[in-house]
Amino acid sequence: MVLVGLSILGVVLGAVQNGSRSQEHVDRVTSTVRSVIMPVGLVLNSISRSTNSFVTGTLSATKLVEENRRLKAMEQVYATYSERIELLKSENDTLRTMQGFGPVKGKKRIPAVVYGFSINENRLTINVGSNQGIKAGCAVESAEGLVGTVEDVEPNRSQVLMLTSAGLQPNAKGKAVLIGAFDVNRNPPPAGLLRGENSSTLTLTFMDPKAPVQIGDLIVTSGYSEKIPQGLIIGRVIQLDPSEEFGTLKARVYPAFSLGRLEVVYVLI
Repeated sequence: MVLVGLSILGVVLGAVQNGSRSQEHVDRVTSTVRSVIMPVGLVLNSISRSTNSFVTGTLSATKLVEENRRLKAMEQVYATYSERIELLKSENDTLRTMQGFGPVKGKKRIPAVVYGFSINENRLTINVGSNQGIKAGCAVESAEGLVGTVEDVEPNRSQVLMLTSAGLQPNAKGKAVLIGAFDVNRNPPPAGLLRGENSSTLTLTFMDPKAPVQIGDLIVTSGYSEKIPQGLIIGRVIQLDPSEEFGTLKARVYPAFSLGRLEVVYVLI
């Protein structure tokens, strides 16, 4: 009886739907069913999409973490590589400049790496010593100019007293070593004695208060010292202080070398 009733109901509903379709409108039964089913379907569809996104995101999280780690590792490698390239470029520029200086008569350049600074004492520590033929009093220069003189020597390292150190540099016997210098922009070039004034300035004293020295003139070593050859660049004149009363002319000189760029120096032996 139930099957017969359901069959009759199906026939009746089919006839109603066909009649409504022939009249180009939806029958009430279908409309009612859609009204009940569609909201539920939309909710279920939204839940399904959210669940799918969550599952997809969870499965992708591990891959994203690994990718992030890989990118960070690559960034560190690139930073290290770039730093190394800059260092090699700086060293290459230094070597090219030093080659432009040409040979120093009777001297040989021994390359050294600066690995220690003592700003208060105006000293450097370099990685060559007596095993490489270094001796106290030897001149030390950079690609920019004279840096100072060797003070203490050990087998594989040395202490360098910079030009900017106040006072005169002592030699191995504790006696003062006078650094002679002259102004190459004048003819004949007036000569004087050089000493450090502070961490950034030198003083060159001429025995003639009317010496023809001008601001901007280039000062080089005079070669009157046994271990400091002639012609090494010292710096340029930035101020003049004549004193006719004492019969002198003091020229303040800005050193050519830059402390921040002292990575490689050369000892003249």
